[in-house]
Amino acid sequence: MNTFHFSPVMLNPFLSDLSDSQPAEQSQAALTLFELNSLVRSALKHTLLPTYWLMAELSEIRVASNGHCYVEFVQKDEASGAMVAKARGNIWRTAYLSLVRRFERVTGKPLVAGLQVLVQVTVTFHELYGYALNVVDINPAYTVGEMALRRKEILRQLEEDGIMDLNKELPLPRVVRRVAIISSATAAGYGDFCNQLEQSGYDFQFSLFPALMQGDRVEVKRHCSP
Repeated sequence: MNTFHFSPVMLNPFLSDLSDSQPAEQSQAALTLFELNSLVRSALKHTLLPTYWLMAELSEIRVASNGHCYVEFVQKDEASGAMVAKARGNIWRTAYLSLVRRFERVTGKPLVAGLQVLVQVTVTFHELYGYALNVVDINPAYTVGEMALRRKEILRQLEEDGIMDLNKELPLPRVVRRVAIISSATAAGYGDFCNQLEQSGYDFQFSLFPALMQGDRVEVKRHCSP
C-alpha cells in the first residue's frame, strides 16, 4: 500500500494568511446596525436646528395615492452641470395641498420637476428609511425670481446667437396655411387646436414641435402631421 506524506511546509503560507486576516484588538463593543443608526439619529436631533431654508432644484416629484408627495432635491455645478448633491424629501398630505395651491397662485405654474425652489425643511433620519427632508413651507417668490433670471438669460443667448428676430424677418403670406405648433403632444389645447384646423374646410398643414411646458428638460423634436 502506498503511503502519502503531507509536508507541513506546504501549509505554512496558507496558515500565515489566516493569521494576517485576524482582526485587530477591539477597543470598544460592537454595535448592531440599528444601534448605530440610532446614534446617528440622536446626533442629528441634538445638533441641527429645528428647520432650515433650502435652495435646490426639484428633480423629481410624485404624488402617491395616499396624498403624500415624494420629491428629490439636487444641486448641480454651475460650470459643468454635474450633480454635486442629492437628497430625497417628503411633503406630507397635511401640508401638500396648501403649499401647492399657494405656489401655483403666486407663480402661475404647477410645482413640477426642473424648477428651482426655496423650501423650509426639517432634517430627519430613521433607522430603517435613512436620511430625508420633510418640507414644511415654500417661498414661491424665489421661484418667480429664478424663472425671470432664466428667461433673461435665454433672451440674451438668443440675441448673441443672432436668432432672436429670424422669425420676424420671414415674409408673411396673405393666406397662412403652414402652421408650426410648439406644445406637448398630450396637451388638451393641442388636440382642440388641431381639430379646429381640420374642421375648417381649408387645407392647413401643421407641424408639431413637441416640448415640455414646464421644467428644464425641454425637448424639441420635429414631427409633421398631415
